[in-house]
Amino acid sequence: MLAIAGTVSSAVAAPVAGLPAGLAPVTLHDGTNVLALPPGVLPGDRPDIPMGTKISVFQAWRDNGNAWGYHVFLVTAVTPDGRQSVIGADPLPESRDHSLHDHLTDTPHTGDDALAALSFATARIDNTPVLLLIEAVRSPAGAAPAPAPTTLHIYRLVASDGTPGWTPLYFKSISSIPLKGLFVNAGVALSSATGLTAGP
Repeated sequence: MLAIAGTVSSAVAAPVAGLPAGLAPVTLHDGTNVLALPPGVLPGDRPDIPMGTKISVFQAWRDNGNAWGYHVFLVTAVTPDGRQSVIGADPLPESRDHSLHDHLTDTPHTGDDALAALSFATARIDNTPVLLLIEAVRSPAGAAPAPAPTTLHIYRLVASDGTPGWTPLYFKSISSIPLKGLFVNAGVALSSATGLTAGP
């Protein structure tokens, strides 16, 4: 049986304009996290998303013996009968690969010069509770530690409209916000822009 481990904290102030209201971080640990989400986040009862379905995030470190290790996040929908279905995510808007991503990764590099950092959060859009994936991506022109422009990408958990190749639930890209200034760490950029702490 899966334990409730992904907790939702109280809302934080979001310094950047254009972010959804009421951002509240979802904290994760290594291993399986079953998210404690507000009612109404998941779509109504559907054959592939029955009532009582929960959202789980499995987090693990992928070591590769150098500075390019990274965290892997596998998000699944867990039905009341124990079936787990992968929840995909749209690719970055500028990506040449337009296929749905089956799992998520960050790019911490040395930790001080992270190129990509992500966080999960709850919020409200049009007065509806939502689960968000928020990713900050730096784009240095040269070496990884160089100060670089950074873009905040926001994804919302939604039900698929039946597009072939898409999972029943997926994180849909809803906005991209170029951040002001240059950053040497994507995690710092994400935190300063949203008030959230980049995880892990």
